[in-house]
Amino acid sequence: MAYIGVDIGGTYTKIGVVTEQGEVVRLCKFPTYGEPLEFIFEEIDDILNAFTIDGIGVGIAGLVDEEGNVVKASNIPFFNDFPLKKILAERYKMEISVQNDASAATLAEAIMGDGRISSNFILITLGTGIGSGYWSREQDIRFPMEAGHMTINYQGKSCSCGNTGCLEVYASARAIKDNLIEKIEKGEQSSIKMLYEGNFYKVTAEDIYKTALEGDPLCRSVLKEAGKALGAGVANLINIFAPERIIFTGGLSKAVNIYIETAISEAQKRAMKGLKTEMFISSLIDKGGIIGAVAALSNFNLSLTA
Repeated sequence: MAYIGVDIGGTYTKIGVVTEQGEVVRLCKFPTYGEPLEFIFEEIDDILNAFTIDGIGVGIAGLVDEEGNVVKASNIPFFNDFPLKKILAERYKMEISVQNDASAATLAEAIMGDGRISSNFILITLGTGIGSGYWSREQDIRFPMEAGHMTINYQGKSCSCGNTGCLEVYASARAIKDNLIEKIEKGEQSSIKMLYEGNFYKVTAEDIYKTALEGDPLCRSVLKEAGKALGAGVANLINIFAPERIIFTGGLSKAVNIYIETAISEAQKRAMKGLKTEMFISSLIDKGGIIGAVAALSNFNLSLTA
């Protein structure tokens, strides 16, 4: 048996074929922009011509209700107030599951990642935005958390969610890029301006990280600012939930030096003494969202040999 997993993020969409063993045997990645549904249909149709598929699981960066409707997707406006599950079910006539992308990644972490040996943990997804999920094996509960929209500055910057001062506007990939651009516009210098023929508005968080590793002071400063903001948010989660582990995933979590290291250090400083929480990066960064999306299907029965 095989399944299709779809992970719709604010910057990229990934679609893969997942086996009963949780192995991703085919993977496609493309930018999420404009009206991405047609690209999603095209890839799913192509997979169906090559594989026998028993269900389609979707994780999307947004708020999803129990009927599989996307209520709000702040970083993907096309999917705001969108009946995604209904549309997919009508087109493909098979079991469909639609959930928040961080919830999907949390489920994958619990059944195939380091969460398998954790009594409880919080997963934080770092990308265009910031998502999160909580898992407790002892209490048998799992629920999504919008940690990216936790207020860390009540008089802060406006967020696409409609609030102000959200963690996401200080610590996400988009925040890192926006902060750097703002500083360059004010006259601060960076070697990153040499990219894209001087059009620094095209730089990505990945460009900023690479340039920071080359020693650029401004890029290093911007990443440290974002790391400190993330650390403050993580400390809040530790103080409230006292989790055994906090696991980072998502594309931005690959920025271990400077950004993640700063976040962990800041969280350790701010968390209440005596709360022992281990913090590290997931081993499922590139495939957790796809596996977790599929794992929510009722007919998916994971067969692990280990």
